[in-house]
Amino acid sequence: MFLVAAAIAAVLSLGAGEASAQRIQNPNFTQPPAKDGYTYPDCYCTDSKGQRVEKGQKACLTIGSRRVLARCELSVNNPIWRPESEGCPGV
Repeated sequence: MFLVAAAIAAVLSLGAGEASAQRIQNPNFTQPPAKDGYTYPDCYCTDSKGQRVEKGQKACLTIGSRRVLARCELSVNNPIWRPESEGCPGV
């Protein structure tokens, strides 16, 4: 069953193209309102100091010996850090 699902996902991704990737990474996307009686989960990122960072906000992260400016986003319903630039200008 898993192999069938993986094959279908692979075929569908072939036609996705660049427009689909841009739509997924669009920082201007807003979620539609939740249905009556339901709520969206409280999703946020955590910075290097353990502080809460809301979706769409940026933070300077230290990864090994590198400093990176990154934005908190969602990927497949999981909060992730998406790097924006090397270094942390103004920080």
